[in-house]
Formats: sequence, C-alpha cells, structure tokens
Amino acid sequence: MGRQIFILDIVAGLEIKGKVIGQSLLGGEEFVEWIKEKYVKGEKGREIPAFGELQVYRDREEIIGAIERVVGKSFEEIRGERGQERQIAMDMLYRIGGLKGVEIGRLLGVDYSTVSQGRKRLTEKMKKDRKLRELVNTIEQQLSI
Repeated sequence: MGRQIFILDIVAGLEIKGKVIGQSLLGGEEFVEWIKEKYVKGEKGREIPAFGELQVYRDREEIIGAIERVVGKSFEEIRGERGQERQIAMDMLYRIGGLKGVEIGRLLGVDYSTVSQGRKRLTEKMKKDRKLRELVNTIEQQLSI
C-alpha cells in the first residue's frame, strides 16, 4: 500500500479552497509541477484511481468578480435573479472554483438540485446560443482560462 497523505482542516471555518491546487495538493505552481514531474508523469491506471489532469481551481471571489465585471451586475443582483447569469455563476463556481453543489447553493440561496439543473440548462442553451457562449468565454478570459 502506498503512502497516504492526509491534510486535516483542524480549524473550523478555515477557508483554504483558494489555496488548494489539484484537489489534494497544497502549494504554488512550482510545487505542483514538481509533484507532477516526480510522481505522476506517465502514471495511469488503477494505482491512481480517477487520475486525470491536475485541476487548478480559482478562488470564488475571483470568479464572482469576473462575472460581476462582465455582466455589469453585483453578485447580490445575480443571486436574486433567475436565468442565465445565475446559471453561469453556478457553472463557473463548480467547474473553475471546484465548489460542490451544496456550497454553491448556499452562496446563491438555492437548493443543490437547483444548481445541478441550472448547470444542465446552461449547457443546453450554450449549444444553441452563440452570444451566450461568447459571454461565458469572455468571463473565462477574464480568469485567464
């Protein structure tokens, strides 16, 4: 059995999500690259279940700020409205921020199932709506994705 590293959040309410890179690695980009080169380069298979590209998540405030700038509304306005801007926030907080549906639901004042449905509806709308795809791309560019 390989070594296992556990990082425990021993301080209730400690907000470290914006500092976590790759879901289980704490450190800067140089550290993540070093780990990838030393330990996971070329590794695949059952020894590393669900191994994929290490994901770099953005801080929720950074994501919210980018959405606010591009759509020209405050997060409180977006939070209080139904529709595509709130769905964009749901999707980006999930994909780019690494937040779970329950966490996003708390931020937006909705149930986690609303988050899931909103993300699905956004995906379907984006297949047909070029302007919506451009809006999402503009926000992603603000976040340098």
